[in-house]
Amino acid sequence: MNAIVIEGLRRSFGSKEILSGITARAGAGRVIGLLGRNGEGKTTLLKILLDLLASDLGRAEVLGMVPDGTGAIRSKVGYVPEKPAFHDFMTVGQALDLRRRFFPSWNAEKAASLCDCLELDPCLRVRDASKGALGKLAWVCAASHDPELFLLDEPTSGLDALVRDDILTSLITELHGRGRTFLIANHRMEEMAGLLDEVWVLAHGRLTAYEAETLRRAKRVTGRLKPGAKPPSMEGALSVPGEGPLAEWVAFDEESIRGLAGSGAIEGLEAAPQAFEETLKCLLGQAGGKR
Repeated sequence: MNAIVIEGLRRSFGSKEILSGITARAGAGRVIGLLGRNGEGKTTLLKILLDLLASDLGRAEVLGMVPDGTGAIRSKVGYVPEKPAFHDFMTVGQALDLRRRFFPSWNAEKAASLCDCLELDPCLRVRDASKGALGKLAWVCAASHDPELFLLDEPTSGLDALVRDDILTSLITELHGRGRTFLIANHRMEEMAGLLDEVWVLAHGRLTAYEAETLRRAKRVTGRLKPGAKPPSMEGALSVPGEGPLAEWVAFDEESIRGLAGSGAIEGLEAAPQAFEETLKCLLGQAGGKR
């Protein structure tokens, strides 16, 4: 079963096309990282899936439901926006009570437990809350109606390291263990290396999906090009831009490494394990350079 289905999705703002016919599927119970530079459409995609924004063309399906403008999808989805906003005259407790009225499945005990876990004072006034406290409140709002799917847009922004660890390693791990699905846009993707099942790279309106385990096994391959030779191209290896005779690739499998070695264009080929976050940087750089 797929928690999210995206087929040929397009969205423009004026003359600028943000999503150029993207297609993807998120299996139920998967944790997916959404990677892309600022302005590439991560928030736009999340808002379309949440039925806050209409697409121009294409199809989206969330938990078997089609966004239709009614907002019915939101009863089954937990959403943390990039910039949470609440009524500043309310306390945290009052903001949660208001939220409760819109969700029949709201669990007050769960909300109280999350506030306690995150050390969020229900008596704190929103106007006096720090960015981190607002981030905690947004997380409590997203999780307290026990949603099947979480759409998280920079969910740890403004949180200190200990709280980020609580959310990423404790709360997400707990909910994932209960079969919940996560689509998370987070510029701190390296924090999530052990949680991710898949990575979606969004660049110039296009989306490319990678299995996280494939990225964890990636190796940095270096060598010196022979005089007059061009860097060979392999399907399972990304070429890393550089100058001079030294050539570099990120290889995702041993077959690609053997292909590079057997190309006859490289001398002194070496392969070494690469950190997950470095592989993500290479993917983002590669996608960012495509036009």
